[in-house]
Amino acid sequence: MLHIDHGGDGPVIVLVHAFPLDSGMFDRLVPLLTPHARVVTVDLPGLGGSNVPATTPSMDDIADRGFRTLDALGVETAVVLGISTGGYVALQMAARAPDRISALVLGSTTPHRVEPDERRAVADEIDRLRSTAPVAGSADEGLGETAHERRPDLVDALRRTIADADPDGVAWIARAIADRVDTSDALRKYPGPVLLIFGAEDEATPPSRGQEMQKLRGDAPTRLVVLPKTGHLTPLESPEPFAAELIELLELMGRL
Repeated sequence: MLHIDHGGDGPVIVLVHAFPLDSGMFDRLVPLLTPHARVVTVDLPGLGGSNVPATTPSMDDIADRGFRTLDALGVETAVVLGISTGGYVALQMAARAPDRISALVLGSTTPHRVEPDERRAVADEIDRLRSTAPVAGSADEGLGETAHERRPDLVDALRRTIADADPDGVAWIARAIADRVDTSDALRKYPGPVLLIFGAEDEATPPSRGQEMQKLRGDAPTRLVVLPKTGHLTPLESPEPFAAELIELLELMGRL
């Protein structure tokens, strides 16, 4: 799993992107964070600059690759931030080795297993067509109404990213998503702080999902933030308020 160490001082933050995109979705966020933390972005297996694995697609496999990334960086613990599918990865890492995660930041995601049959069908269609066309609509669905109106350049960039993606890699990740298990118990038991960030304009994963996750956490340290005029891809659409919430979390962690 390809990673890029963007440098910076302070705690390590690993940013895990959404499907079927790559780490480029964090380009607007990274420079806002590097004055406060050492920022690392990853490309999920088969996406961006990462090769398509020869292994059977699974979230366990991806989580293990995440820990190997930490090992390669010489990092014992890190804040793991995942958006959408990246949130699935972050939760799977928390299920496997919570002691290596100093905080969880989960955006536009859910611990529940969602639509596995549909994910497998998409993967099969990608294989049949040898094209990422079956997921091309993700570019438009990922952005909220405000971004569509004010930032058409973001829509165009997402469309290019998906069109340029390796169909084999997109199909591999789709099957890994279909294979994932419910991680509600991992979220409930995770002992560290959790920051939940959702977009008010997100129809695919609405803020009500965040409310469910907050309730699941009970009295454990958890904060839910809903960003206005923002859709599914919160750090891409609203990088400044997203960064502000994350920096506040880092400051709080320093006082714990």
